[in-house]
Amino acid sequence: MYVVALVSTWSRLVGVGATLVVTALLTAGQAQAQSQTVSYSASVTVQNTFTVGGWENVHFGTVAAIAAPTAGTQAQIVLGPVSATSTVTQGSGGSASRLLVITAAAPGKIMNNNAPPNTTFTITPGSTVQLVNPANSANTQFDFTPSAVAMDYNPTTDATGTLNVMVGGTLATRLQQPSGGESAGYSDGTYTGTYGVTLSY
Repeated sequence: MYVVALVSTWSRLVGVGATLVVTALLTAGQAQAQSQTVSYSASVTVQNTFTVGGWENVHFGTVAAIAAPTAGTQAQIVLGPVSATSTVTQGSGGSASRLLVITAAAPGKIMNNNAPPNTTFTITPGSTVQLVNPANSANTQFDFTPSAVAMDYNPTTDATGTLNVMVGGTLATRLQQPSGGESAGYSDGTYTGTYGVTLSY
């Protein structure tokens, strides 16, 4: 009985020791589980504008121009922005106005870049403007009504954010006035004016 009791006691001690060991191991494992918070930054750059990288002016070539003092349909040249072809119509309905082409017209070009890639634009030409001979304010003026389309008729920027716009339009004579401004008809010189084209997306 004594021996049996001794073994039984040792068994209990071993059991206690085992429990202590297991507890120590769990405690050590819990001490190794840690967390850490790391902070980083986020940013965004806004670029709503794009760049007009270059342009070529619309030019209606060289013409012989005759203004008429009587009302009616004015002579005009219609220049296709992409085809670069011109259609000439002489004055009618009582107007003796004339436009006779000497050298061919050429469309303008607006080159845009740094825009969002693969983005469809709306192209809106401006209203009619007057072309004036700065050397003689009494000369009759021309009316220019711009037209504008994308070079390939697709107003979507390419993968680099580039879009080329071609500009044509209608050049028309104006009624020659009896006195004052626009009373002198057309004399030799270069007639110029400023028009607008709005590009938006």
